[in-house]
Amino acid sequence: MSVHTSTPPQSVECGQCGDQFTLPATEGSFCSPKCHTEHRREKLADDFFETLEHDHRFCLTCGKQTKEIEKPPERNSNGKSITDAAIGWEHVTEHGEFGAKSSVVQDDGDDDPDVPDLDFEDGHDPVYVFELGDETHNVGTYRDFRNPLEPSIRADEPVPTGTICRCGQTDHKHESETLRKRLPFTTAHYLALAVDTLRAEEKTDIRVDREQLFEAVLKGESTREAFTSVVVL
Repeated sequence: MSVHTSTPPQSVECGQCGDQFTLPATEGSFCSPKCHTEHRREKLADDFFETLEHDHRFCLTCGKQTKEIEKPPERNSNGKSITDAAIGWEHVTEHGEFGAKSSVVQDDGDDDPDVPDLDFEDGHDPVYVFELGDETHNVGTYRDFRNPLEPSIRADEPVPTGTICRCGQTDHKHESETLRKRLPFTTAHYLALAVDTLRAEEKTDIRVDREQLFEAVLKGESTREAFTSVVVL
């Protein structure tokens, strides 16, 4: 007499939405064709923004081209090759200008600055305090902030400068959704133009539906989410 035992269906996690589902899967690890499509769009969009980040002509935040590169001639006036030593000349476009570049950009999506509260202790100098959990921390008096410690960058040290974008971003490699929210349709327009430019240069294969992009922004989606949702497969 033989006894047959049935194996319970195996449950796995979807590679896109994270939900548990029972095999079989779509294309290896996705619970549905919809999740597989969303994954493909996200992958293409991530690759595009990575290309935009490493192509220093464009602002990663708004997609504007802030400078153009003029390639040098292969040989100088003496007939010697100079392409090994010179990449080219940079020309600022109408979207860029020269200025100090930020070394650190922290964008938590909150427009309110994280400034400690101002409090008074027994009529003495006002004291800056902040609360963490149930504890209150004293971070210094008003006099301390009027006479701060020596800055990390000294006056006799060089300040990083370069091409900055008129959208407000001071480093083309940084991505700020807060700045994008100021002019979402303008951002969508210039991101679409960046797609056209990089496709013409064969630096990306991505395509986006421009009309659907504006409609997605109109619905209130973030620019990055809207861009990803209209990638043409």
